[in-house]
Amino acid sequence: MYQANEKLVQAHHKSMESVHALSQLAFENNQSLAQIHYDATKEMLAMVQEKSAEILKLKDPKEIMTIFSVHALQEASAGVVAYQAKVNSVLRKSHHELVEMTDSAIEHAKERLNDLVDEASAKAPTGSEAFTASFKAVFEAALQGFDQVRSSVHTAYANFEKSADGALNSNEHVVQTATKARKAITAS
Repeated sequence: MYQANEKLVQAHHKSMESVHALSQLAFENNQSLAQIHYDATKEMLAMVQEKSAEILKLKDPKEIMTIFSVHALQEASAGVVAYQAKVNSVLRKSHHELVEMTDSAIEHAKERLNDLVDEASAKAPTGSEAFTASFKAVFEAALQGFDQVRSSVHTAYANFEKSADGALNSNEHVVQTATKARKAITAS
């Protein structure tokens, strides 16, 4: 009995290590995202200050259109696309690491539980074979639950990646449309 308790404590300890690792991963990824946001904000503020200074120096309001040329809009849209790519890269890396850690934690938990069931079955008194067989059947059903959780995690992250890709493509389309519209206005 003591060995079973010790194994449960070890399994719990391993689970806590996994939770800590996942928390650390989330923290590091949040730091990366915060740095990306900070850098983008800093660049945006510098650009706004530059453009504001240019606008204040203008005498004729029509000259404002020269500041917001197609080239300037293309630079801004390239910045937005680069920003989105950085965020997407961090999120993809984070999700792939999270899926790998989840898979590893599930496999480890399954192995530990299998060891406990095998040990308990081996030490079962004679005549308890029917109980042991039904216990193993229930246990196997529980292990299938682990596999369903794993499948759900994989599906959720695949759907998230599709959504992120769709959002990026949509934003790129909006930027391209706005640039074309600006070119048309300038050409008129």
